[in-house]
Amino acid sequence: MKRFVRVTKRVALLTAHILFGLLITPLGLTRVRGIWRTNPYITSWWHNRLADILGVSITVAGCRPLPPALMVSNHVSWLDIIVLGALTPTDFLSKDEVRRWPVIGWLAARAGTLFIRRGDGQAGAISEQIAGRLTAQGLLTLFPEGTTTDGREVRPFFSRLFAAALSTRTVIVPVALRYHVDGELDPVAPYTGNQSLAENLSGLLTRERTQVHVAFADPIEIGDHSRKQVAEEARNAIVAALQDHADSPWLPTAGVASAS
Repeated sequence: MKRFVRVTKRVALLTAHILFGLLITPLGLTRVRGIWRTNPYITSWWHNRLADILGVSITVAGCRPLPPALMVSNHVSWLDIIVLGALTPTDFLSKDEVRRWPVIGWLAARAGTLFIRRGDGQAGAISEQIAGRLTAQGLLTLFPEGTTTDGREVRPFFSRLFAAALSTRTVIVPVALRYHVDGELDPVAPYTGNQSLAENLSGLLTRERTQVHVAFADPIEIGDHSRKQVAEEARNAIVAALQDHADSPWLPTAGVASAS
């Protein structure tokens, strides 16, 4: 009975919150960094409230970055965007499929998300768009693994995604996300495999809470690094941060070279 009441309440609040988002998106439009979009701080508030509705408990280590900065994070779930969006007024680089998600895709586009199509020869154009956000004093987050994992590993990073940071001399801030249940690996939060968004959301709605620890590592200065060097340094920083905040044997280990 308690679970039924919890799910019913969350579904009602979630529906109302999404509808409210559709309302404030046009009302909150402002010109930020040369583009018309929803005010980043309104978007951050919206993410924060959504995390509360879903029962997401967030703990934080390290200092949240100030713009301009490029945040790079390991990728476990669609919740990563909610969590990082709640903590910082950041834009995101996302796969193009998200743009076609009902309602959410429209909200993401109005919030300043950059979308990328894989294998579509867009690397140069995307790099230019990222550089544009960074040079306009922006804060942008990307997930350089290119896919989600179940939290047991940090996959190699695609180093081409770091090109804009090098060309604009923008600091890179590694961010480690670890979803856990009382310290153990969370089997529900990861959004992987053939699971649908509805199936994953259902699992999150039915349980009492979802716990995630977010560790902001020290910024990486560009210096004379190559793309591969900064990609590997960022990945290693994330691996180290995950290991620092848990003793579980499933944590990832360093040593895998970054992808080109």
